[in-house]
Amino acid sequence: MNKIPALTKTEEKVMLFLWRQGKALSVQEMLENWDGEEKTWKDNYMRAIVHAMEEKGALKFSDLKQKGSRCSRRMRPMFSKAEYYNQLRRRGGLTIGEMAKAEAVAMAKDEDREGMDALLRDLEGIIEEYRTRDDE
Repeated sequence: MNKIPALTKTEEKVMLFLWRQGKALSVQEMLENWDGEEKTWKDNYMRAIVHAMEEKGALKFSDLKQKGSRCSRRMRPMFSKAEYYNQLRRRGGLTIGEMAKAEAVAMAKDEDREGMDALLRDLEGIIEEYRTRDDE
């Protein structure tokens, strides 16, 4: 795996959104499916962010989607959320707990009920695994 680039807070929001979507999206599809404060982002602003992320190696061209006579480039993340957080932890000395708190706060702010439920299930699985190992 190549080195994972450092992301700005805005770029990180885009990555979290794409990871939650679980598929490659065009800029237009991102804008149509986004909730929260980012819903006010303009097309040119999102295109600039996506272009910068592609230049950094965070996003990669996936395919083209044709809508009428126009074609849109769909982009996908070059690394998983786990790989990103692992790299972030190594860079900044963050604990897994600090990262989970940060993600939970972001999800609560975006009112991402589905994402929050998934995070809670993940944390419950980690706790259960920890308790099982502790019992052995």
